[in-house]
Amino acid sequence: MGQGNSTAADPPSPEELALRLTNIFAKKCFSPFELRCFKQTFKSLAEEQSGGVTYWPEATLVKFLELPDALGSGAALYHLCSYVGAFPFPSHAPAVLTGDALLRIVCLMTGRYMKVLHNGKEVWRREIWRACAVFEPEASTATTKKTDPAEETTGGAAFASEAQDTRAEASTMGNQKQEEGGGDEDELAFHAFELIDALEVYKQGEKANVQHGSIPSERFLKLLQLLLLIAPIGRAENVSLYTTQLHERRFEGLRATSECILASFGVGQNSGIGYKAFDAVIANTLPHLFDSFNPLFEQFLFPKDFDVRKSKASIPEDAAPVSTPEVPNATVASHIQPVQIPTPEPLLPVEGDILDLNLLSQLSFIFSDKSIFHRLHPLYLGHNQGYSMGSFEKSVFKWHAPSILLVSGTLLSPTTKQSQARAFLDELPHRRLSSSVDSPPPLQSATASTAASAPDTQRIIYGAYVPVPWEASNKSSFGNDKPTLFQLSPVHDVFPASSVNQNYTYFNKPPSLYSGLGFGSPLPTYSSMTASQQSNSTRRSSITNYSARDTAYGSGSFSESSFSGPSSPSLTRRSSLIGDEYVPLGPVSLHIDDALEFGVFTHITSSGSSFQPSRLPATARSGNGADWQDRFEIDAIEVWGVGDASVAEEHRRAWLWETREAERRKTVNMGMGDIEADRELLKMSGLIKDEGTG
Repeated sequence: MGQGNSTAADPPSPEELALRLTNIFAKKCFSPFELRCFKQTFKSLAEEQSGGVTYWPEATLVKFLELPDALGSGAALYHLCSYVGAFPFPSHAPAVLTGDALLRIVCLMTGRYMKVLHNGKEVWRREIWRACAVFEPEASTATTKKTDPAEETTGGAAFASEAQDTRAEASTMGNQKQEEGGGDEDELAFHAFELIDALEVYKQGEKANVQHGSIPSERFLKLLQLLLLIAPIGRAENVSLYTTQLHERRFEGLRATSECILASFGVGQNSGIGYKAFDAVIANTLPHLFDSFNPLFEQFLFPKDFDVRKSKASIPEDAAPVSTPEVPNATVASHIQPVQIPTPEPLLPVEGDILDLNLLSQLSFIFSDKSIFHRLHPLYLGHNQGYSMGSFEKSVFKWHAPSILLVSGTLLSPTTKQSQARAFLDELPHRRLSSSVDSPPPLQSATASTAASAPDTQRIIYGAYVPVPWEASNKSSFGNDKPTLFQLSPVHDVFPASSVNQNYTYFNKPPSLYSGLGFGSPLPTYSSMTASQQSNSTRRSSITNYSARDTAYGSGSFSESSFSGPSSPSLTRRSSLIGDEYVPLGPVSLHIDDALEFGVFTHITSSGSSFQPSRLPATARSGNGADWQDRFEIDAIEVWGVGDASVAEEHRRAWLWETREAERRKTVNMGMGDIEADRELLKMSGLIKDEGTG
């Protein structure tokens, strides 16, 4: 009786659920001190619209984060934030950057959400893609959303109408099979709704679809330039530390490097980046691309004119608040002391012919910033030490830590007329694969010397991470299962080590059947050689010694290797092998001849290799993108040691000791009057017989 008039309680609105999630983030993901700093920062710069809502417009966000206007990346980052701020309701994007929305953005962009949602990078990649993407409108499923008045005044009007029209369909497509990106489950949103006890809302369709969207290539290009620029940023550092030297040359380098990375997604033949390509490229070749978002958005959590590292000593993160969250600036200042931010140490001791700050940031997307910045030491720079195997060995072999090799050059035309190039090509197996590149990209075409030589002027950069010290490998390859091959230009790609074979790294000086250095190619043992190969090996071992006239190219020092070097037509090139045997190239391999003059990168997916094949979309390369071979003339080789100052000091001391020993050996007392001592030394060296006759 009387139950007919009872009604169920109204379900919570999306705004109430979003506020519930924000409160959980605030309580479990931030310290009281960080929350106070965030609230003060937001209030000090917020604007107020009609109705009393306070928010941050695009210009305020860009200015606070100190993003340079020259890059034009402010709009792209604001677009991303406006989507993340609507989490976990994608249909409500673009969101106005209120205090609650901005706190959710900071929590997600810094990775602190993992304290309560327990999801990895693969889930976060999906959110980043959605935040950058534009979706095709579908009239049958789209819903409309009224534009917030703040959108007309926040600086986001340039993309607000576009995003509203195209994102609305995302909330009703959750039950369809996702052709690009796997299943239809959105794990991050699922756990968020589970956390706020609203799974029924999630089940009713609040899921974002990735099937009909793509990231505009120009928008992502601007975001890539920003990520390259801020890649070195550390906690408590301002972006302005890395923007003061943003001159025209640096800006051009940022764009050129960004285009190489963008080419990895296969956008040359597509108008945008789909989720499947985005996820594959980021996961396999750019695992640390978005790491700099963490320190960038942590700037909300401390006053910019204070040193967070010093404040930690006086304020534990779990300390209880001393008063209400609304604390005046003077109260916060009483806990920490203002300091002068010192000038940061150089990211790179010296720039090489290949490695500069832009490529350094690109490498940090592969190996993380903690392994790259402030930790690279120049061991071998070809233009300084000379292009010879002897100079390479002398400079690199005493580094007892990981190292990175970089080699750059220009692609050789199959019909090249250069005699030295033809000799190198004749050493390679007869099976000829096409190059991975068709023609120079627009930014690099300007560097071509002449139109007549255009086929030979496509610059290419390959490299390798060597996790163990270098050593001679006349009998077998060396290294563990941690090396990595990679390409930086004109396409970004990574080839991790494989367990199928263990032909990881080799360094063979002549006399050897196959001399040179490289990665991924097998080295035959003497017992496994054919009779012809054994004969060739014996012949090579009987080669006469080089005379003092054989000097390393560009160094003026003597070496026991070949000395033609890059761009030295006056010297005759010596073959990397004797006889009619071809260099045994591995399926995925990089080989550099013993003259350090030519190189070849081979990529064949049909057979097992010491390195895994490319995971890039087929459209990222010419042809079918599966099998290729890049044959190039080397213009620079560099090796950079990876380690801290103690490793560098150990390396310096080792060479200092070697130098002193060499000087000591030169001053052995001979002919100083002690005839018996001199005779004993001559006996030990085998120059005279035991009976004393010479």
